[in-house]
Order: sequence, then structure tokens, then C-alpha cells
Amino acid sequence: MPQPERSVVAVGPPGPGEGTWAGAPSAALGDGEIYLAYRLRRPEGQGRGYAVAVARSTDGVHFETLLTIGREELGAESLERPALAMSPDGAWRLYLSCATPGTRHWRVEVLEARHPGAFDARRSRVVLPGDAGTAVKDPVIVHDGDKWHLWASVHPLADPDQTDRMATDYACSADGLTWAWQGTALSPRPGEWDSRGARVTAVRLAPGEVVAGTTSTPAR
Repeated sequence: MPQPERSVVAVGPPGPGEGTWAGAPSAALGDGEIYLAYRLRRPEGQGRGYAVAVARSTDGVHFETLLTIGREELGAESLERPALAMSPDGAWRLYLSCATPGTRHWRVEVLEARHPGAFDARRSRVVLPGDAGTAVKDPVIVHDGDKWHLWASVHPLADPDQTDRMATDYACSADGLTWAWQGTALSPRPGEWDSRGARVTAVRLAPGEVVAGTTSTPAR
């Protein structure tokens, strides 16, 4: 189990003040190094999720930034949690949660490159578009050697004041690009700590079981 008392800061916030942070990380191992993708955020009214950074480390604590992708490069009002993954052929993928400007809608786009430092936002394509009634973001992606698995936050858009409510839906794929939704994996529980929203943040596959870390939308 996680031991918070042993934690150290790997990536500090990009500036001082409440609402400024580096977080929502996704980590992957490749070529003997640890690669990390994470969101850079400013307070509401100052840019929110203004960029996603990709960094590498040999010890998991000290990271060197390889690149930063700004929200403007993707035509997004804000960027949320990214997902970093390596495909079976050794190529890298960076899945990005993008807010559609002027709406409550979110979509997921993907970049592909031979190295985590070579992602080019001009080559992005949408893989999880959502629709007029549903926003999709914050993917957690795992490849098990046979197929791709994905858990993503799904937000209903019918009520603009309730779009921070969420469930986590599960999808699978043969190639990590075309996804088939299989149903809801985690739902909010009335009266519990996750009554407003239930979001998967990390997944580990083990023989006969799936272990997930979760978080929730704060209660109002």
C-alpha cells in the first residue's frame, strides 16, 4: 500500500499560490528509464490546465523535462490528465484530455512517436470524441500483452451545473486507437465519500483481478 510518510516531491508546482500545481501524472518504464507525463495548472481564470509536460528519470525522483505541449497547440481551452504508454512495437503514445473551447465538452486525442521526447502536437488525432451529451477525459491505459484496456471519466452534459459529476467507464481495443466501450466500471455511491464522482486514477493488472486507485469530485 502507498506510504505517504515516505513520499518526496518529484515535480514541484510551476509557481506559488493556491490552484497552481503539477499533477495528474502518468508514468511508464522504457529503455531502462522512467518517463512521466503530467499536467501543469494555473488557478481558475488564469489558464487552468495550460500544458502537459513529459519528463524522464533514472531514479523516479529527479526528472528532466523533455518537452511541454501547450493547450493552444491542440485548440483546447484546458488540458487534464494525460496517459503515457508504450505500444508492443516499441512506439510511444501520449493520450491527452482536451477541453473543447466555449463548452463543457472534453475529448481525448493521441500523439505517437518513437521516443517520449519526440511528440508533435501537429500530428494529434481524436480517439475518444465523446458526443453532444457526454464528455470523456482522464484516461488510464494499460496494455496486457494481448489487448489494450482503458478507463476514462465520463461526464453527462445535459445540466451545465452538474458536469463535474462523473463515473468511470471501461473500454478495450486491439490497437489502442479504436475503442469499444464495455460499460461502467465505477459509479458514485449515494451518501458515500464518492457520491459526487468516482474516477479511476491508476490500474494494475494481476492474475485474476484488477487493482485500481480512485479519487472523487469534492462535495459541494
